[in-house]
Amino acid sequence: MRAHGCTYVDKKGADGLKIKGKSFVKREPVTDQLWQNHLNGIEPGLGIVPINEDNECRWGCIDVDQYTLDYRKIINKLPMGVPLYVCRSKSGGVHIFLFTTDFVPAKLMRDKLMSLSAILGFGSAEVFPKQIELKSQDDTGNFLNLPYFNCKNTTRYCFDSKGQAITIDAFLNAVEAGALTPKELQDLKIERPKSELSDGPPCLETIIQTDIKDYRDRLIYQYIQYAKRKWPDSWQPKINAFNYKYFAKHPQGPLDDKTIAAKIKSNENKELGFKCKEDPFCNHCDKNLCSKRDYGIKGQVLFPELTNLQKIKLEEPYYFLNIDGERIKLENVDYLLQQRLLKRAIAAQTNKLIPKVTAKEYDKYVQELMSNMEEIDAPEGSSKLEQLKEHLEEWCTDRTAEGATKDDIIFGNVWNNDGHHYFQFTHFFNKFLNRRKWPIKHEETLTWLVQQCNCDQVRIMVGKKKISVLKLEQFKKQQVEIKQKPFKKEDAF
Repeated sequence: MRAHGCTYVDKKGADGLKIKGKSFVKREPVTDQLWQNHLNGIEPGLGIVPINEDNECRWGCIDVDQYTLDYRKIINKLPMGVPLYVCRSKSGGVHIFLFTTDFVPAKLMRDKLMSLSAILGFGSAEVFPKQIELKSQDDTGNFLNLPYFNCKNTTRYCFDSKGQAITIDAFLNAVEAGALTPKELQDLKIERPKSELSDGPPCLETIIQTDIKDYRDRLIYQYIQYAKRKWPDSWQPKINAFNYKYFAKHPQGPLDDKTIAAKIKSNENKELGFKCKEDPFCNHCDKNLCSKRDYGIKGQVLFPELTNLQKIKLEEPYYFLNIDGERIKLENVDYLLQQRLLKRAIAAQTNKLIPKVTAKEYDKYVQELMSNMEEIDAPEGSSKLEQLKEHLEEWCTDRTAEGATKDDIIFGNVWNNDGHHYFQFTHFFNKFLNRRKWPIKHEETLTWLVQQCNCDQVRIMVGKKKISVLKLEQFKKQQVEIKQKPFKKEDAF
């Protein structure tokens, strides 16, 4: 009920030049008319935030932002028994949906989809809902652009099991028939191929059974970290055995014995960790499962995945940020620019201690966040300017006594004359704003009143003295209707 997304796609203007589209969050509930406009192809396209005010959802989505995909291959890779719906996205990527018959915790939906994305090889894709909770009343969450924009002639359609586009009616019928109950989602087992590495990192387990490509060096490194955890006193002989077993069918064959010996030597006296964020491991990463496995990342402190920075547009903006699916609020830009302050905010709000990275690495993270930052209008009435306007109206209407004269201005009263209010700024600032802990300085507040609140600085004679006052058009007096409360006649006896 808090908000929805709006998206205008790229177009060409009359001069043939490309007009860049835009997306933004609108703090208004979704109406039937917005759905109808979306289906009719009337911009802006509709985006829906899957998580609601109770931190629950009825659908989730794996958002694959790649544009050279073979949709049929993806459909053929879908695990049996899991009702997933593959849709072509606005930009030509893939949205893989999962629906439920009733609301489920956002964390449950997100956890299941994270495991599914790892199996499908899209472990680095975004998963909706992007957060497991909304942080506060003004937190809108993140929206996903819906399929079937301009449904009669759309490019955002769902595929059937054969990779053919289907109509919106067929899509909705399929969803209604295939949606999981909350219990079915809870009990859903994400089956993985059986492997001798089922006690180690899922990424390593998956890659050696699918497509090794030219990742032999990286796979050996990852296996060494696993072997050292599992066989701390006898891991060295295991490495070449792995090399010959799994790379025998590789076009280039196993790595030579000399290379393996060098890798063993370089790892003997070092405590290194898994390279979770590197290709190809990031594409098959299932962090939740890996942390539960005996020889996975358990005990290894990783720098978290920082995503979906949102800036709330205020004079002093604040921010929302996703930390591995958890939502944190940053009070100002300093908490984003200084690693020390970000660590403090994460520890305070999620009870997690993250490792320190180099200044260069941290700047890279922040640069990426800011380049994809989403700006959101502040909630109504939350900006300092809106608050100042409310204070001004209250001062001019509540402080003005009936019958106040021009001479009363110097005593802190507001004088009404010829449809205008007249008052001295110093009285308004010191006697009214300061008592309400107004944070903006004297000079800046006066500038806002003149430039943003339609106040004019004028000089008028009061008695024998010419003084500087603020003049603005008189506010309409609010008429308060008092309803008479009906009293029920009581029997005296």
